[in-house]
Amino acid sequence: MASNTPNLSLYMKDPVAEGNDFFDVKTMMNDNWEKIDGFAGVMDGVKERLNTISRQDVTLQPSVQIMNATKVAPFQLTGLTGRMLVNLLGRMGNCESVGLWSSNTTIALDTANKTSGTGSFKITLGSVPATASASFLTTPSKKYIAIADVKNGNTSKVAISINGIAGAAGNEVTSASAFAPSVVRFAATDFFHILTITGTGASGNTFNMDSVRVYEVSDADYAAAATLTPAQVAAKWPYVDSVMPVRNPYAIRYGENLIPSFYEWTRGDRAKILNPYKLETVATVSVDQSNVYVPVSPGKVYTFTAKVNGRVTVVEVDDLGAETTVYSTTDNENRDVAVTFTTKTTTKRVRIYATNTGAGTFTLENPMLNIGSTAKPFKPREDSMFALQTDLYADPVTGANADTVFEKDGQYFKAKKWQGLTLDGNREWVQGEGGATGGVRQVKLVGGAAGAVAGSGIGTKFDGKILPQGSTGNTPDSNAVTAAGDIYFGIPVADSGWADSYSPTADEIKAYFLGWNMYYWNGTSAELYNNQGPKSWRKINNHGATTSTLPTTQIEPGLSKDGRFVYWEPYQLVYQLATPTVEPIVSEGQLSFIEGDNQVEVGTGIVLRESVKPSLYPSTTNRWMVNYIGLSSANNPLRNMPSKVLNVYGNNASEPYNWGVTTIGGTWYGNVYIDQLYAYAPEKAYSVTYIMSNSSPVVPFTGSYAANEKTLLADLVDGVQQNTARVSVLENKKADKDNPVWLYPTLLNGWADYDTARRPIAYYKDSMGWVHVQGYIKNGVSTANSVIYRFPKGYEPESPIEVAAVSSSGAGAAPSTLYVGSTSLQCNSSVGNSFLVIDFSYRAK
Repeated sequence: MASNTPNLSLYMKDPVAEGNDFFDVKTMMNDNWEKIDGFAGVMDGVKERLNTISRQDVTLQPSVQIMNATKVAPFQLTGLTGRMLVNLLGRMGNCESVGLWSSNTTIALDTANKTSGTGSFKITLGSVPATASASFLTTPSKKYIAIADVKNGNTSKVAISINGIAGAAGNEVTSASAFAPSVVRFAATDFFHILTITGTGASGNTFNMDSVRVYEVSDADYAAAATLTPAQVAAKWPYVDSVMPVRNPYAIRYGENLIPSFYEWTRGDRAKILNPYKLETVATVSVDQSNVYVPVSPGKVYTFTAKVNGRVTVVEVDDLGAETTVYSTTDNENRDVAVTFTTKTTTKRVRIYATNTGAGTFTLENPMLNIGSTAKPFKPREDSMFALQTDLYADPVTGANADTVFEKDGQYFKAKKWQGLTLDGNREWVQGEGGATGGVRQVKLVGGAAGAVAGSGIGTKFDGKILPQGSTGNTPDSNAVTAAGDIYFGIPVADSGWADSYSPTADEIKAYFLGWNMYYWNGTSAELYNNQGPKSWRKINNHGATTSTLPTTQIEPGLSKDGRFVYWEPYQLVYQLATPTVEPIVSEGQLSFIEGDNQVEVGTGIVLRESVKPSLYPSTTNRWMVNYIGLSSANNPLRNMPSKVLNVYGNNASEPYNWGVTTIGGTWYGNVYIDQLYAYAPEKAYSVTYIMSNSSPVVPFTGSYAANEKTLLADLVDGVQQNTARVSVLENKKADKDNPVWLYPTLLNGWADYDTARRPIAYYKDSMGWVHVQGYIKNGVSTANSVIYRFPKGYEPESPIEVAAVSSSGAGAAPSTLYVGSTSLQCNSSVGNSFLVIDFSYRAK
């Protein structure tokens, strides 16, 4: 009897039972040959997959997108290019300080409505159209684009314009529900211009303005902008403070379930986590709400599922915060929920919140949001991230000479064509050759910009004001970079406090760059200092915290003159390198794709594993906080204002379940804080990965992923080899740290080694980050705040401390104290200089 083969199902005739049957060409030959040929075709495809390298190119665009991958595979970066934006308004365009703008009416701060920073300007019309104006420097005939985010409120219209240029008026914004951009293009006709935001309506009407920026652009970009909508122009030239490169770029592929565990939700007061994906709320009559925001892509289909006992609601949120409900249970319900919806074209994220009506015990379990119209089985969220800790610059107008990133042997490097510098009081400042004229003092840093292209500097001062490139003369608020690498700044007398006829010492110039204004107190008011008596100093940003002792430490965050919280920043300078260099950059993670649809977010501003020291919350014994600024004794803000915290680490181990991340008003830097109950361990070293609130340009990640099995296998072998090599390097580095080399500092202010028989002053840093200092010195200036030596980068203390020492003034040894400041080791009290014996340790940053 006929049968089929088990693998290809070929027809087989039984010669005994069917030997006398007629021969059937179709059944006995053609059908079999077709099956064999089909199998051969399949094998050809398998052969190609196993023998041929095949990669799929992919470009990950800024913001959130959905891309489809044919394989589970890692992403391989092939291109990442720098960009630099220079906002000619400095930081005043963030609309945080009323005193920096001119207006014909009342300007108030509005923290409830904003597009950047902590608030916007709310302007109330008088009897005439209301205006807010600011001036900025330009170059005649150059092209510019000015943009303002405005919200109409209840006026008739709001628009941006440039005074004195016919036709230089932007589009009118009439929307009252959300911010929208008003954009104007113009060619400069003078060396400065005035920008004005005008609201038209009746007396008492209001409008809001925020994120005002002015950029010089190339002729090509100027022409291209004419073909774009205002929203497209605003997206291409986003708001930045002062000078901003592509700072710390990252790409995150979110898990198949886009919803994080309840540890990352903002939880209600009565909410309790039973497990990472089960939340219980024992509620009283009042409503108790827990919620989370989840990034999504506009115009895409998503499905939400959960098991709910109570109420659950899903709302869409646009980039200006406006919400639209897409689903909500009608009342307290106990059932499985499933809903499919398509996001609007303006949607940037969804907010999911669990709540209740009335008293009782309510739960939300296994919430899941997945891409597509089919509900998938529940999975915990598992993200994949690739992040770089670096700045990537380019010419701010043309985009030329851009920094680029490349990979070699598993390590990422930057082809560096620009250099950014922080110019504070740790530099060796001197007076420039130009001295002082007409209320401007020229100062100089010799060799501070090594390898610079002459005239390529772009500077910012402590308040964010742009300092354009000028000559080496006495032009106020300008910088100059020479071919020899010397840096010049023109400092207005109002900032420094030095009268033209007074010559400040090198240390007094350093004090200025640490944030201190010098003055003479005449008994009733402060005067410019001109040798008329005792010297005094006060903080530049708010003229507070006065002292009669020459300051040697940088000022801390404080309030500006109008009472707003600001973070004082040192002078900054960016310049082009005459000869590009290559330097390694810090990276973390490996971006990988899942098979099918992937939601990927590309952004900038990630800070990787910043060291933090939790503080005990006032009036409690078991609640520890990071980013708390409520008390000076517990002042522990992150170095940058955060918008989102991604993870907390204890001794480099992730601790997402021990810490809760949320936002509230009050005494939190950026209104983002990290809260932990009970499990804090003082012996651990804690660090935080977070996203900065200050925006920077975002550029695409270009690369590829393996499209077949042979490429996947090749990538795997290559990755194992690279990781093995890197582990051996790390082992060698650890061996070096375990057997450290003593370093010998340059002693200052007359201090010298005691003799050749005793240990000269030296220090080393161990593998745990502790700096150990020992030595015998003499003959230096031993008055309070006198600097003994300055710390090199990486040896600054975690926080300033006093340490014990022994010294002599010639009449026997006595206890002394030294001050380990933020930048240097200083004398503190009872220090003699016949000899000084040092032996102490401190934890470095």
